[in-house]
Amino acid sequence: MIYTEKIIISGNILEHYQYPRSMFKDYKVIKKKKPKQEPEQLQIDFSIKNISKGKRNDNIARTRTKIKRLVNSNQDFDKFVTLTFAENLQDIKIANRHFNKFIMRLKYQYFDFKYISIIEFQKRGAVHYHFLSNLPHVKNSILSDIWGHGFVKINKITHVTNLGAYICKYLGKDGNNEKMFRKKKYFYSKNLEQPDKFFDYKAIQNLKDFYGLSSLKPTYKNTFNNKYTGDVEYRQFDLRNCDSLNKK
Repeated sequence: MIYTEKIIISGNILEHYQYPRSMFKDYKVIKKKKPKQEPEQLQIDFSIKNISKGKRNDNIARTRTKIKRLVNSNQDFDKFVTLTFAENLQDIKIANRHFNKFIMRLKYQYFDFKYISIIEFQKRGAVHYHFLSNLPHVKNSILSDIWGHGFVKINKITHVTNLGAYICKYLGKDGNNEKMFRKKKYFYSKNLEQPDKFFDYKAIQNLKDFYGLSSLKPTYKNTFNNKYTGDVEYRQFDLRNCDSLNKK
């Protein structure tokens, strides 16, 4: 598919991209195979120090964007939970194993449970987890027993207007931590609602007309340079300000 515009809707947030030239969706680039080198000739450094700071920041920015869209698409998140380890556990692999077992226990007890979680490190170096969820009312002591490895804190977040940014601030603290190199920085349940993406010209025009984007004031706009397409115009809208929805 060839397109020059893209719209992504995540809950109440609509993002509009305008490209200066045609883009191709589902287009695969066939790369020429490089001749194989002998093992002793391979001198590739896969350490985090060999990855440019700009590239690492780009990867974190993409991760933050994906998390924000997932959070905005699931508007029944109403609890923010923090899990810590009593011991100074710094091994991410072991910590993730405990976290996954905890999630499995919650799914067994709460059938509709869904979540999105981010890893962070305490000052002492121990792993801990922050996650948004749609858990029903549950006592802190009960959740602590299900966790079984340390302290649990449950916060209501009905006062937070931008949940995606709220949880992503924890990602920013440790995104460049060497311990997280080539490790998953976040986890989420498979039953999350996903953002809706539109590339078709007619569908995009219909959305523009329905939401009145020509007169709706964007909450954020920017022009950024894409090395493949040139300058891309980006606008973000809060659909709660849309007249066509407010009239319903």
